[in-house]
Amino acid sequence: MAKSVNKGMEMKLRILVFDDDLDTRNLLQVALSNKGHDVTALADASEFPFINRESCPCSPGEPCADIIIADNIMPNIEGIDFFKKLKSRDCQPLVKGNVAIMSGYLTIHYMNQLNELGIHYFRKPFKLEDIYDWVELCHTRIEADG
Repeated sequence: MAKSVNKGMEMKLRILVFDDDLDTRNLLQVALSNKGHDVTALADASEFPFINRESCPCSPGEPCADIIIADNIMPNIEGIDFFKKLKSRDCQPLVKGNVAIMSGYLTIHYMNQLNELGIHYFRKPFKLEDIYDWVELCHTRIEADG
């Protein structure tokens, strides 16, 4: 995948979205694309081409995505388990804290795991404004690493 592109003053971020719910997946793809970002939306994290690699194939200077947002409950792998796999492979968006879980139901156990892993979370139903604000925070972190 290509590097993030500066578009005037705004940076075009590469965002991966995983959600088995078509409506949520399409909503996020359209909403974030309308903000000028390059969004790839997949139904399940198992569709991610690098999920079974031993290590992250992306160079630190050019990760496969700037931000990853995943539903927690998906058919083949839970979002938290997907992020644990990526973390074990030093996935750059996760290392930088630019990953988030979405769920309609998060137990204290899950929330504690997410906090330990540095994963942001959104409760469904979420407000798009909350997603936009978080993406802007990620953008700020990316620019600071710059």
